[in-house]
Amino acid sequence: MKKIFSSIAVLATLSFAGGFMDMGMSGDLHVMLSSERVLSEGQNRIKIELNRGGHGGKVVDAKDVRVKFFMPQMPGMPYMESKDICKKIENFFECNVNFPMGGTWQYQLFVKDEQGKDYKHKGSVNLGQASSAHRH
Repeated sequence: MKKIFSSIAVLATLSFAGGFMDMGMSGDLHVMLSSERVLSEGQNRIKIELNRGGHGGKVVDAKDVRVKFFMPQMPGMPYMESKDICKKIENFFECNVNFPMGGTWQYQLFVKDEQGKDYKHKGSVNLGQASSAHRH
């Protein structure tokens, strides 16, 4: 019941916030990427929350969090990427990502937790949309 309530609260927040959110699991690590505004071309500030076991679980105090957004090479267009080492702020991490053009961007999130265990989470974002079109 608590899980259902948490999910409803997250969805309600997303629908009224006008920002961006994408979440998923990597092993026992729940990952949530969010932004106060919808992702767009140019600089974007992204908040990353890490919890053990699911959304609302124990906050993970990771040693290292890095993110890479990239767009594969296409005819007439080179490979593009934007990377950042995320900074810890209170109970979350924050990074800045620059998207040089609109479209669908893939991302990889690399996390080294407090015990030194490595996690990798993959996803994609569509600039201009409030959330990912799929769930992981």
